[in-house]
Amino acid sequence: MEKMKTTRTFRIDVDLAERFSRVTDALMVNGSEVIRQLMKKYVEEKEEELKVKVEKIIEMRDNFPINGEAYVVGKAENGKYFFAWGPEYPYADEVPSYNIPDGENGISWHATEKQAMAELQEAVEAWDVK
Repeated sequence: MEKMKTTRTFRIDVDLAERFSRVTDALMVNGSEVIRQLMKKYVEEKEEELKVKVEKIIEMRDNFPINGEAYVVGKAENGKYFFAWGPEYPYADEVPSYNIPDGENGISWHATEKQAMAELQEAVEAWDVK
């Protein structure tokens, strides 16, 4: 199944855009696909650079809300607290140092342990009322 695509506008020097068009035309390649692949490589590299080590897990609700997933509050080496959920981030030794508000697998950052714990509690309570 093909992923959904979105349109994005970038400011590029006219000379570079024209050169890019000449090269992709001569090679008969899809310029959008070239840009997507370059962007993907860049994002993957930067995502790795932006990870921070988990210093400690403060609270974990393992196999919650379903088997293989968890809710976690932890502290990272950057001194900040996080609430992570899903099948990936709660179990990781390194996590993204920025918010990922994905409903299935995400992380949110907080200045205090209390704020992170409040978000965990709110998420748990949301399941309790269903």
